[in-house]
Amino acid sequence: MRLFSRLIVFASGVVAIVSLFGFPTDLFLGFSALTGAAIGFASTQTVGNFLAGLYLMISRPFMVRDYVKIGDVEGEVKEITINYTKIYTPTYNITEIPNRKVLDSVILNYSGKKDMIDYSFKMGFPHLENRTNKQMIEDCIKPTIEKFYEKHKDILPKKPEASMLTMDRLGREVMVRMFFPEGRINEFYDLQPELMRDIVHCWDKFKAEKCDENC
Repeated sequence: MRLFSRLIVFASGVVAIVSLFGFPTDLFLGFSALTGAAIGFASTQTVGNFLAGLYLMISRPFMVRDYVKIGDVEGEVKEITINYTKIYTPTYNITEIPNRKVLDSVILNYSGKKDMIDYSFKMGFPHLENRTNKQMIEDCIKPTIEKFYEKHKDILPKKPEASMLTMDRLGREVMVRMFFPEGRINEFYDLQPELMRDIVHCWDKFKAEKCDENC
């Protein structure tokens, strides 16, 4: 509003000077039209963000502290303002997304249950000879999850889960489902990669044991 007021005062002053000294007005009118178009475009963006922010606050597709994925941005919602939605990402940074872009994006909310993040991630594994999917789950992934849960059960509200997702000639994918309390997002950002590392280390050991058996 201050900027708009200053522009009006400035334009009024220029008009007064032009009228007083009799300067040609064609150049001024052209400049005024260009300036007005720029201000109108900026105002359109601002008004669009403002209306989108109001809609988000009324419809509530997510709330502060929810863990969401908006387009390609994933993280905890820190603040919802009139113009921007602020997301605290797994890289420990704040990303501000214009509310118009939020409405144009696919929104995935992992905080469906009260005070709990229900988060799933995929892990891919190549095929091994004479080793079934069930053996991979039962002998490698589930024991790793069990140890992980025993280590962090004071934080985790439920034990993580794992199941087969897809399989093709190149390999197979496992879906790991992890539950975490809201409000402790930094610990979630630390523990989720830890679980992935534990599973990968177990898989490497799993392959080495299989190699020893064949040798």
